[in-house]
Amino acid sequence: MTRRQRTVAPPPSLVAIAITTALATTVSTCTAFGVTQTDTPRSMENLVLGTVALPFVPGDPMQLLDDAYERGFCRFDLARTYGAGKSEKVFGKWLAESGVDRDSLHLVTKGGMGNDKYGDPDREMCTRESLRSEIRASLEALRTDHADLYMLHRDDPRIDVRDFVDWMNELKDDGLIKRWGVSNWSLRRIHEACSYAFTNDMEPLTATSPQLSLAVPSSDIWPSTYSLSCPSKASEIDWYGENGIEVMGWEALAKGFMAVPTLWRRHEIDFSTFHGPDAEVGTDLWRLQRIQRAYCTPANYVRRDIALKLAKSSGLTLAQIALLYSLGKGDHVSVLVGADRTSHLDEMAAIRDYKLDEEAMDALTAASMKPAVVSRVAEEVNAWKVDDDLRFRKVEKKKKKKNSTTFASDTESADALVNAQPFDETVFA
Repeated sequence: MTRRQRTVAPPPSLVAIAITTALATTVSTCTAFGVTQTDTPRSMENLVLGTVALPFVPGDPMQLLDDAYERGFCRFDLARTYGAGKSEKVFGKWLAESGVDRDSLHLVTKGGMGNDKYGDPDREMCTRESLRSEIRASLEALRTDHADLYMLHRDDPRIDVRDFVDWMNELKDDGLIKRWGVSNWSLRRIHEACSYAFTNDMEPLTATSPQLSLAVPSSDIWPSTYSLSCPSKASEIDWYGENGIEVMGWEALAKGFMAVPTLWRRHEIDFSTFHGPDAEVGTDLWRLQRIQRAYCTPANYVRRDIALKLAKSSGLTLAQIALLYSLGKGDHVSVLVGADRTSHLDEMAAIRDYKLDEEAMDALTAASMKPAVVSRVAEEVNAWKVDDDLRFRKVEKKKKKKNSTTFASDTESADALVNAQPFDETVFA
């Protein structure tokens, strides 16, 4: 047994428990427009630790993973493209040396993009052979024999959805993966995949990973990505829950915009770059342009201001409020969040006992503190429903549907839904 094997303690952490106990003395349990305590603690499986920057964290990444496990983190998000495979290698080294029980972890990794780093729609097409090669490379780097959840990192509309379903089922049948899912897929394609799987007695996807945050992006953050952050997507999020599909939101803190109150303040932004030509793909300037163009909008600044009010009144932080907002979308929603120091882990773990009340959720959604605006937006959000044929239906009152595994095969209505917006985000500005 190595030194590291002797030092890792099993979760849950007394540190996290102490923090949540301290917060309980500050957080109100009855005040409207605020943070309340949950009846039971939220599962740590809803907090997925991202690893995209794992090889580059200050200090020892092995110690950071030790600290994460001690605080109860059991789900880790990886991908073949993260650090050109370095993230998986670092995690695999930790898994081999830490002495942690593999069965206590839930490893999520992604593939299907080949050598493409940024989601180029014209990248070399994925094949059955290339996908199998990628998962084998991931498992070798991770030093494990299976992935608990394997996700297609991007969709590729050039490939028949039935091929993807076939390939992922073959990987499952061979024991390389336990479950499969997709990342950055539209509802239409997910519906097609599930319909085909059920019709042919195959394993359907059980998770989707879109961009989901308090900050509503005004454009695609990265090429070939898909977002569910706009309030007009609320009924789509509900549809996933009704059909047993987890929503695992990435960029839950909007690249720090919803974590650091002073990041990209209004007067610091050069808005002229929003409409000019993009910098060279992959450069730091290109990344900054895309991030700021997507997140630095008037409505998102208002959302951040409201979140800061909630943070101040509850004793929480901006990041914690932002994460609670995404988690408030449903019990089937989880968030992907990166951390480069132990204090970030403590901050994340501490939210499992708290939630935003309905008034706070509605104000953040509407990006307004005006009662008339908040009420109008809430009514509009709740008035729309996605039916089994993937059509938007306006209903008098929002009703929860029982879980269903029935999928319609009509794709024409699904096509119409892809760009459907019951209302435009500008109503909130």
